[in-house]
Amino acid sequence: MTSAIASQAGTPVPGFASRLFASGALAFFLTGNLVSLYGVALPAWSETYALAEGQGGALLAAQGAGSFAAVLAGVFGLPLGQRAGLVALGLGTLGLALGPAWGLMLLAAAVAGAGFGFLCVAVNRAFLAGFGDRGPGMVGLVNAFFGLGAIGAPLLFLLAGESPGPVMGAIAALSVVALLLSPRDDAPLTRGLPDLRQKRLLVTLFIFWNGLIEGAITGFGASALIDARLSSEAAAQLTSGFFVTYLAARIALYWLAARIPPGPLFLFGLLGASACMAAAALGAPGLGFILAGAFVGVIFPAYYVWAIGVLGPDGRMTAAILTMALLGGTLGPILLRPILATTGEEGVFWIVSMVSLGVALSFATLKGRAQALAPA
Repeated sequence: MTSAIASQAGTPVPGFASRLFASGALAFFLTGNLVSLYGVALPAWSETYALAEGQGGALLAAQGAGSFAAVLAGVFGLPLGQRAGLVALGLGTLGLALGPAWGLMLLAAAVAGAGFGFLCVAVNRAFLAGFGDRGPGMVGLVNAFFGLGAIGAPLLFLLAGESPGPVMGAIAALSVVALLLSPRDDAPLTRGLPDLRQKRLLVTLFIFWNGLIEGAITGFGASALIDARLSSEAAAQLTSGFFVTYLAARIALYWLAARIPPGPLFLFGLLGASACMAAAALGAPGLGFILAGAFVGVIFPAYYVWAIGVLGPDGRMTAAILTMALLGGTLGPILLRPILATTGEEGVFWIVSMVSLGVALSFATLKGRAQALAPA
């Protein structure tokens, strides 16, 4: 499929020295910084703004809402690509760095989230389509830069005296660099809303639940570790450890994607994440949390390649996939807030374990029917 897309474009397959690779890798590095920084910064922001238990989830919901609005624009085929995403990311993180009031922080998170959404659609689509037969592996590799950024942000947070402002400011500055490197955004080939009556669009429900899984782990993971009686410093270090294994898995996908079909890889990621989060809940929070990163890192790239095989190469389908993923990420903090107020944030471990197992069982049962709906 990807080679067909590349041949339709009629352009040579770019290499690692291309502007496509450099700008996309830096953009995803910065989005990884942003997402992991939310997790370790929530306790600091909660203290700064005197928030009630679980109220910090509103910031995650604002980020998710901005992301959702951005990818929904892509479903309509609107020409909002990588450059627009970098502008929004830079403005949003600048607002989060300045942080004058909680209401403005929520607005800044929504703008940064819009940048995240534009970049997820534009970069994933460009890498799958633009690198020919290497496309599936390159999707995993560019998503590894997300993991690389996610590893560094908690460590930078510690170096900045557990203050998120300087790290957010650095993300804003590097967004300008990525913008200067970015090639021109291509206009979408098709405008308007696709036919939503297509049964194959139901496959996006799988990634809806993964949006909740990743949002819960990255957004509440550090707080859950602290709730499990670990220090804030240990939680920050374990968060970086989670993203080390997450990164290793995404780098490995560059080779694994050429040898193992995406469907089994997706199932492997879900089952592994479920087992690791159960281990974290049963008394090994540090080990379970770190090992979960390897499995969570596999889930989205494997699913994305599998789903595009079912939905076809239309750019609006990439946006539809990410719309559902981000809808899960947006609703996740809202749904979890009343539950965590009762269970404590350590309850995230059991919630993620059960949701991952349920999605895995559903996918194993239904994937054959879904693949039968793929376009000829």
